[in-house]
Amino acid sequence: MNVQDLKDRLNLLLEKCLIKQKEYDIATIAFERLLKVLNKHDIEQAEMLFTHLPMALNRIEKGEEVEKPAVELMEEVKNSIYFPMAKEHVFYIENRWGAPLPEGEKEFLYMHYTNVINLNSQGGQ
Repeated sequence: MNVQDLKDRLNLLLEKCLIKQKEYDIATIAFERLLKVLNKHDIEQAEMLFTHLPMALNRIEKGEEVEKPAVELMEEVKNSIYFPMAKEHVFYIENRWGAPLPEGEKEFLYMHYTNVINLNSQGGQ
């Protein structure tokens, strides 16, 4: 997924009123930041993360909540060497959003970020 792929995906969500411009902007900035950190022009298997992110922000805006991922799954995520980097990215998103994210949404983002960073840090550069 590259920046144009992301913008095409986000434009569809925006046109269908599934997200708002603020969510679009934060997802774009977060994607560009990850590209820079990974030193890549294309991020493999980032579609789920960067669809989840703006939709999660939209749910938060509407006051909707999600259940947390399974405890066992989160233990595996937290044991990843990429978890600290995932936490930094989620913290950056919270700062851009201007408010703390609910724990369930953060955990799903940690999971997605850890997976994407892992896939794009091993031999793919």
